[in-house]
Amino acid sequence: MMATSWSPWNKGTVMRRLLVALGLIGLFFSPAMAADLDYPSLRGSGDTFVPAFPSYFRWDGVYLGGHLAYGNPNADFTTSTQPLLAQSLRQLTFLQENRPDLVKVLGATDNTGTGIGGFAGFNVQFDTAVLGFEFNYTHANLAAIAPDFPITRVTPVLSNGKAYQYTLSGAGSIDYTDIGLFQGRIGWAAGHFMPFLTFGGAVARSNLAVSVSCACYELTPLPGGGFSAFNFSFTDSQNKSGAYMWGFTGGFGLEWALTSNIFARADYEYVQFSPVWQITSHLHLAHVGLGVKF
Repeated sequence: MMATSWSPWNKGTVMRRLLVALGLIGLFFSPAMAADLDYPSLRGSGDTFVPAFPSYFRWDGVYLGGHLAYGNPNADFTTSTQPLLAQSLRQLTFLQENRPDLVKVLGATDNTGTGIGGFAGFNVQFDTAVLGFEFNYTHANLAAIAPDFPITRVTPVLSNGKAYQYTLSGAGSIDYTDIGLFQGRIGWAAGHFMPFLTFGGAVARSNLAVSVSCACYELTPLPGGGFSAFNFSFTDSQNKSGAYMWGFTGGFGLEWALTSNIFARADYEYVQFSPVWQITSHLHLAHVGLGVKF
């Protein structure tokens, strides 16, 4: 009887290996394995886990609120008396040769005050970026009163044969009663907080007053010595109630959400006004307030 030789390729061995291979392939592509590979499931749950998109507190929409204000008005009256003196002394040799109108009798000043007001605006949010527009109003009593520096001078004898003795003094003030800011805003949503920058235009209603007084004497030399004095003293002034002043503003602030639609805020604004009557002025304003977002 002849012995049968063993071969790895006989029919029984091939069938067993084929069955093992098919089993492995079926296991790999089973629903459980496919789910593990493509859509991870939460442990202990049959629900498919899907990563969520980042979420932020929404600052977009219409909002309004009220605030308290603290202000520091600054004004420079140094040259504000020059037009008044030039107008009063026009056509006089005294003005043309001595230029008393260039004497600085007033100076710069700053003060502090408070106010109350409100704001309203609209935001548009793109992920964490927030763009908006706001109107900000404050009713206040922010007054800047010029310091007075009286000065006395005596001129030499001028080309008209006369000398002049004069003492100049003055007064000036600005009282801001209403302040409006028209602002664009750029903010960054950081959870329940939003720091922001502001920029835009400003208008203020104010009471303005400037005056200058001259105790003026025209001195005529006498043949025997000395002078005869002619008094032409005067006071000139200008004032206006409810004058409008225009300028620009820029600042920064922070808002933080207290609930889904109520927020608190604090901000600082710098306001620069165009010169009026040769008075240059600006404001530092700080606000704290509460708002409602709709």
